[in-house]
Amino acid sequence: MAVLGAARDSASVPGCHDGPVAIAPGSPISRRTLFAGAGSIGAAALLSTITGCSYFGSDEPPVPTVELNPAALDPINGLIATTRLHLLRLNAAIAADAADAPRLTPLRDNRQEQLTALEAEYARVNPTDPGATAVPSSADTQPTGSVTLPDAPEEIVSAVRGDAATAQVQFTDALSTASRYRAALYGSIAASLASHRAVLA
Repeated sequence: MAVLGAARDSASVPGCHDGPVAIAPGSPISRRTLFAGAGSIGAAALLSTITGCSYFGSDEPPVPTVELNPAALDPINGLIATTRLHLLRLNAAIAADAADAPRLTPLRDNRQEQLTALEAEYARVNPTDPGATAVPSSADTQPTGSVTLPDAPEEIVSAVRGDAATAQVQFTDALSTASRYRAALYGSIAASLASHRAVLA
C-alpha cells in the first residue's frame, strides 16, 4: 500500500483518464475510482460520454475542422467557367472556319463583354480574394487553352450554337437564387445568348 501511495503522489502530467470526473454538481470522483467501482465495459462507455475522452484513445487534441473559403462557394464561379470555355471554343471556331468567321466574331466579342461583367461582379462581392480582379478582361487577355472542334464548318456552327443554348439555360436557372443586381446581369446575358442562337440558326 505504501508503494501505491507513493506512486499516486509522484509528480506526473495528468492524462485523459486522470483527474476528477463530475457526475453531478458538487460530487466529483476520480476516474480510477469510477473504473474500479463499476467493474464493467459500461463504465468505460459512461466515462467516454461524460468527459469526451476515448477509453481506447490518447491524449492527442481533436482533429481541426476545415474552413472553406467563402469565395470558392460563390455560384458565379460556375458561370464564369462556362463563359471562359465557350470563349475558347468561339476563338477556335473563328480560326478554323473562315467562311463563318464574320458571323462568329461579333458573338465572340459579346461573350467577352459578358465575361468582363461577370469577373467584375465576382471581384465586387469578393474583394479579399487575391485571385479576383476588378480589371476588365480585354481582347488581349482572353482565356487561353486548347479545345477540340468538329472538322466540318456546319458542325462547328452547330457546336457553338449548342454552347449558347447550354449557357442560356445556366444563366436562366441562376436567376432564382441571385441577388437583385446579379439577377439583372444574368437576365441580360441570357437574353443575349438567345439572340446568339437566332443568329446561328
